[in-house]
Amino acid sequence: MFLKRRADNIRAKMRIKHMNQKKMAKMLNKSESYITRLINGERYSKEFEIFIYYELGFSYRNLK
Repeated sequence: MFLKRRADNIRAKMRIKHMNQKKMAKMLNKSESYITRLINGERYSKEFEIFIYYELGFSYRNLK
């Protein structure tokens, strides 16, 4: 349940910032499929967590 809410919130923030997975992959120098796995919570990357915090303004503290 947590991962589903997390993925939905990340995707919502991406829509607000007009960012798609291709742009995010280019900024992080990762593949698009790897970005999908990071968003869904199948993989973990500290670099990605820092990116979503600073670029998208996504924080786990307010996750409801």
